[in-house]
Amino acid sequence: MDDQAAVAHLAGRIRVLRLAAGMHSLAELARRTNLDRAGISRAEAGRFLPSDVVVEAIDTAVGAGGELVQLRARIYRARHGIGEPQEVSSTDRRQMLGAGAFTMLSALAADTSREIARGDPDPLTLVDIDDDIDRIAAVYAVTPHAVLLPQVERRWLQVDAALKGRSSLAVHRQLSLAAGRLSYFASRLAFNFGDFAMARHLAVLAGQYAEQTQDTVLLASVAGMHSSIAYYRKRYEAAVAVFDGCPSDPPYLRARNAAYRARAHGRLGNAAAARAELALMHRSLADGPQQLGDLPLGEAAAGMFTAGTLASIGHGQEAEPWARQSVAAHEAAGPRANREEWGHALLTLSAALISRERPEPEEAARVGIQVLDVVDGHPTHTVTHRAGEMLTMLADHRALPAVRDFRDRLAAAPRAELTA
Repeated sequence: MDDQAAVAHLAGRIRVLRLAAGMHSLAELARRTNLDRAGISRAEAGRFLPSDVVVEAIDTAVGAGGELVQLRARIYRARHGIGEPQEVSSTDRRQMLGAGAFTMLSALAADTSREIARGDPDPLTLVDIDDDIDRIAAVYAVTPHAVLLPQVERRWLQVDAALKGRSSLAVHRQLSLAAGRLSYFASRLAFNFGDFAMARHLAVLAGQYAEQTQDTVLLASVAGMHSSIAYYRKRYEAAVAVFDGCPSDPPYLRARNAAYRARAHGRLGNAAAARAELALMHRSLADGPQQLGDLPLGEAAAGMFTAGTLASIGHGQEAEPWARQSVAAHEAAGPRANREEWGHALLTLSAALISRERPEPEEAARVGIQVLDVVDGHPTHTVTHRAGEMLTMLADHRALPAVRDFRDRLAAAPRAELTA
């Protein structure tokens, strides 16, 4: 065995005996020996021969019975020509090296196994994470964002830290799904606060987790998020095209994502495509419990999307009944209603009232004030932005008392603002 191989063999035996003695970190051995941790690290690295003081201290701490001291002494004697190490045959040498390698690999495997076992979060912690995410999903549409954002942030940081350590495959997938859902919710919150760049970054991250886990609902939710960002940036072709690259179309989100495509086609003036997507949306309604990502689309939201799309292709008269139906459905839901979509339903009604052959600007303004009441404490960028557009549509009627009230209320309304 040449000099460097002998030093590496000594380093390997130090590590094996340390692990066998139950010391799974260099810091623990450093405490036992009163040696510097860096010195122990160099001894286990196997690039230089450690001093006799270091080796003697380690030998005693790991209970090697003088083995490490003797190994170092042989290397030292061979290096300085003080006697010759006992000659061994090439076969014996291969056997010795093979046995040492397997011993080292076995110890490393045991050490890695323990790291994985220690890396898995406590099962109850995993349950708590999943339950908390389900709770966030259930209250997302009815909880003020200033309250919700810190909760999402706290869980996201916890899951992200857990993913950075070793974990078993099953636990890693569970954590990746949790990280994907939380990243998606954070993206929605950033979107509602009007930070579209941050929303897109978080949606990309959520998409990476979705691709890792191949969860169809999360993949479709992320596609819907990208479509919404593109739509409100007035990139309507991109809002449709994003679904071309989405590998999943789960029944749970088929109606909602059809609605997203319908509104974009409406803005592009493609009436036939818009109506086709609306038909698919109505056939696919799946109001039900929250799953991994976006909300399912029920009758109330379907009416809102239908009214908005019809208005965008110039069918305001046809849009008004759908808008009224959507508003009534949201009102009937009461505290359980999605405040953002309820606000948009009211705005579509207001737009229909001002766009009809015989406009009703006063009623349109009163509906606009109702929008501000609905989203009070739940500011969303898209609702307040569209309310501003609605006020612009009422510019020719600015002298009416209801329009003045609407303008004053909108000016005093809180703006979407990130709080954490």
